[in-house]
Amino acid sequence: MEHGAGPKTAQLIFELNPDVLITGNGPGGNAAAILSKMKLKIYVGAGGMNIREAYQAYQNNQLKEGV
Repeated sequence: MEHGAGPKTAQLIFELNPDVLITGNGPGGNAAAILSKMKLKIYVGAGGMNIREAYQAYQNNQLKEGV
């Protein structure tokens, strides 16, 4: 991936102002710094899942709350 892609993506997420972010391993340091300024719950453990599977895992409390 291009250098700085995480912070750029985090900025886009910041602009959308979501309540929840579902991810595989969580954001890297620079992206986490941007996201920490939000009232956003981050859930990890969805790596290898498609969107439907990740959402179902979230609904079933099968993901771990992250950073």
